[in-house]
Amino acid sequence: MDWGVNEWVAVGSAALALASLVLNWLVVRRQTELQYETLRAEMDSEVIGWAQDAIDLVSDAVALAGGRGTTYNAEDFSRLSHETAQKLSSIADRGRLFFPNDEHDSHGQEKEAAFQGFRPPILDAIIFACGRLNRMSAEGGPDKESAEFLVKCRRLLVSEAQNAIDPRRRKQMLKRLAVGRKDDKVSAFAVASDLGEAMEALYPGFLDRPRGAAWIAEREDMARRAR
Repeated sequence: MDWGVNEWVAVGSAALALASLVLNWLVVRRQTELQYETLRAEMDSEVIGWAQDAIDLVSDAVALAGGRGTTYNAEDFSRLSHETAQKLSSIADRGRLFFPNDEHDSHGQEKEAAFQGFRPPILDAIIFACGRLNRMSAEGGPDKESAEFLVKCRRLLVSEAQNAIDPRRRKQMLKRLAVGRKDDKVSAFAVASDLGEAMEALYPGFLDRPRGAAWIAEREDMARRAR
């Protein structure tokens, strides 16, 4: 079939229209992905800020328990433990803005809306830390048992916060930031090894394993495989 100029122009126009449609779809898709990533990053940033404040407060509680009767006299302990407990209670409620209760439509209906249902573990960690600190006597020496309990609360808090923000995913997004450090010839693992061995020399048993050349090589290999 012989095509004239008009036919070829029509085919060309159709092809251009199709290419424009595909290009526009790709652009819109990319913009949507960028908007999602931006919103996710903003949300993660807010959760990180909240978690950092919560971790600091639980750490303050650990310090109070460990320093009772030594670093803190009864009067100071009573005042600081009260202030820290109130801040823990407040930050637990702030956390409800990020981590709502589960089964809110079938449990605790007599409570206010935000308190219906079952608390997620990340809030349990803070509430339990607050409760333990509130019940500690101002008198006596270091409360090692409470300090250990509070450390467990902090570890649960950190673990659940990490699950929420997925730092490994963030690491993938931020890999491009490592470009500026490619000329750094000093291994961070070597520096960490020197610091660890120095602590081991001062305090035998501080390290769970030696941090010699084999440890450095192992960690560097793990880091390369993770990239």
